[in-house]
Amino acid sequence: MTSRWIRWTTLLVTFAGIGLPWLFARKAIDANDPAAQAVTFLPAPYAFIIWAPIYTGFLIFAVWQVRDRRAANPRVAAIRPWLMATALLNAAWIGAVERHRPSWTIPLIFLMLATAIAMHVAGRIGEAVVDPAEAWLRLPFSLYVGWLIVAAFVNVSTELARVGWDGFGWSPDTWGMLMVIASTVVGLLTRFRLDDPVLGGVFVWAYLAIVVQQKQRPLVSLFAGIAAVLCLLSLFVRDRQAPRQSNSECAEV
Repeated sequence: MTSRWIRWTTLLVTFAGIGLPWLFARKAIDANDPAAQAVTFLPAPYAFIIWAPIYTGFLIFAVWQVRDRRAANPRVAAIRPWLMATALLNAAWIGAVERHRPSWTIPLIFLMLATAIAMHVAGRIGEAVVDPAEAWLRLPFSLYVGWLIVAAFVNVSTELARVGWDGFGWSPDTWGMLMVIASTVVGLLTRFRLDDPVLGGVFVWAYLAIVVQQKQRPLVSLFAGIAAVLCLLSLFVRDRQAPRQSNSECAEV
């Protein structure tokens, strides 16, 4: 397949897998869903607006990468197949949610997370030094990884509540605190492993939304607040210095 065909295929698949489902799908989280209401790890509904900059960024990137000047950019080329896989998985996940197939949503969201991390690594997000235009266009890839970590925990918690799992008899508050602790550990490990402070910002956004949503559960809200503070502090820590930008990279972007 030629470079031109790959670029145009990326554009079409991204718009078909992300743009169309985003326009026509109903809300993924129903505020009146009893299973969602039982989840003590659930953020406030406003937090889900983060999907807007993520999906908008993907669509802008899909258009931007079609230009001939981007054909030889190795970072953009590395992202293309993962972005197409992301679009297809996104369409499948929204379809599973729409058709109330919980047995599909959990494996799909973990596949989405694995693909998001692979895309982040392939595109050297947060590592390569690029011009401001490319840096801003790549922001949604960082937001996507961070939010999918939170979404995976929410998805699993919701579907377990839907099937009536009693959580070994532990209280909902206990499970809420455990979910906050587990997601914080996974989130911070991923944030430092990928050396991407943007992920820390996503977790701050998510945990503050949990504080708001779970205000009737003081212990869960407290733990979420502590997690937000820890993730906020992580924004000021870098694992390594970004490499210098080579002349060839300057020419590519």
